[in-house]
Amino acid sequence: MLTFMKILHFFGLMLGAAGGMGGMLVAIQAKRSEGAPPPGLLALRPRFTLITLSGVLLLWLTGLWLWLVRYEGALLSTAFLFKLVAAAFILAVALLGFMAVRRGQPGTPPPAYLQRLGPLAGLASYIAVALAVYVFA
Repeated sequence: MLTFMKILHFFGLMLGAAGGMGGMLVAIQAKRSEGAPPPGLLALRPRFTLITLSGVLLLWLTGLWLWLVRYEGALLSTAFLFKLVAAAFILAVALLGFMAVRRGQPGTPPPAYLQRLGPLAGLASYIAVALAVYVFA
């Protein structure tokens, strides 16, 4: 069961990364468009936000399960706490992005705060992975 949860955890990592990269590429291409971005391009935005949020939620669910089962919820280290902070930031940005896309009108750009938080969430993901390797390797 532990191996299966690890597989799901890595699957969540791949989903989150794929959704984040896809969303970033859509945003870059939308900015490059002269005039209004093509509707086909904008139709990808909700799909990528859902993929990102699904991956991040899967990471959280399997990660907490692994931590509770394998380490019995013990405080592992300060690095582990920083990893959780980075992961919480990523989850918050994924939720904000998902809600913004759901509330926004098709064709409207995402809020300015998301355009600033998106790259920071990408940086936080590198930090979270590096800290996970440090803590669990």
